[in-house]
Amino acid sequence: MNDIEPLYHLKENVLQFVSQMKSCVVDGYYRYSYSGDLYDEKTHWNPAGSVFAIKIYYTLGVGNNHDVDAAANYIKTFQHKNGWIYDDLVFRKPILRNALASLRKRNFSNLLNKNYKRAETRQCCSALMLYDKLPEGTNLFVLRNEEQVRDYLSSFAWSQPWDAASHFSHLMFFLALVLKTGRMEPQTFEHLTGCAIEWVNRLQHPRDGCWYTGSPSLRQKINGAMKIITGLIAVDRIDFDYPEKLVDLCLGSANDQDACDNFNIILVLNYAAKLLGRNYRRSEIEEFALQRLDTYWKHYHDDKNGFSFYPNRANDIYYGARITRALNEPDIHGTALFLWGVSIIVQLLGLEEQFNFKEYKA
Repeated sequence: MNDIEPLYHLKENVLQFVSQMKSCVVDGYYRYSYSGDLYDEKTHWNPAGSVFAIKIYYTLGVGNNHDVDAAANYIKTFQHKNGWIYDDLVFRKPILRNALASLRKRNFSNLLNKNYKRAETRQCCSALMLYDKLPEGTNLFVLRNEEQVRDYLSSFAWSQPWDAASHFSHLMFFLALVLKTGRMEPQTFEHLTGCAIEWVNRLQHPRDGCWYTGSPSLRQKINGAMKIITGLIAVDRIDFDYPEKLVDLCLGSANDQDACDNFNIILVLNYAAKLLGRNYRRSEIEEFALQRLDTYWKHYHDDKNGFSFYPNRANDIYYGARITRALNEPDIHGTALFLWGVSIIVQLLGLEEQFNFKEYKA
């Protein structure tokens, strides 16, 4: 089978999948996995299902409609009095494990699962912004001076760049959002984003183009690079050194354990190739994109029209909390990520006009 052949029907098929994931009881609620969730809509949980539904609608070019409104309104029911938007069920489950880890490592920055609150608020805000539905009073994580930026970035273990760089990406996202909502002067925004970029660029290695300390795994390097690049995308500063090294690294890697891996490597490859004018190793990049598309179809369930996070099962752990039985079926998280990856693969293949999937900022 031609690897691009399923793309011709992918939009209508995935829309059927999303429709099947929608609750008939709670408007705007979407199941996380097809049938294996440990909780249902009777429990007030799972804004993630609605977040991924909105991102899927956007990628497929769906305009503002009742389904989008309902999903956005459901997400907003998770906004706390302090403005953060997160799931109490997912927040509570890993607290004891995080506390023990903090004591063991003598690092108390995430003692009360603060990193989850920030990450989930970012996820929710990024989805709501796609349709201009950000609620009033959202607590926008923001640092106000250069010293705070340096202290924040240096508080993470950059020997594990996938995690550390995600917090750089969150910082950049919220700085952009604070600017957009008129809560920060443009000069301050430019100064703080410049300081953050300068700080992380000291960690970039000329031999592979990645940002890290120590000797992390290849998977950590590529997935960490993805987080750095999404941070740069958020503030429209998509420029970095050694793009050819990142292209070389991606073309020599599999990085396909799960939906995150499969997406991350494609995003890094795409933005590095863009900086090189699409001229560097072009035929190899296109061949790699087609091979990656073949990998995507191994996650696709024809009978249900969705993708699973892992090749033969749905994702079961979300931010440290077990939420599904990991059955051999698609989930809305994997479907959103693979569809986002498709929106980038068609760019690498020069097929944007033919298929017209919309890429969004993370």
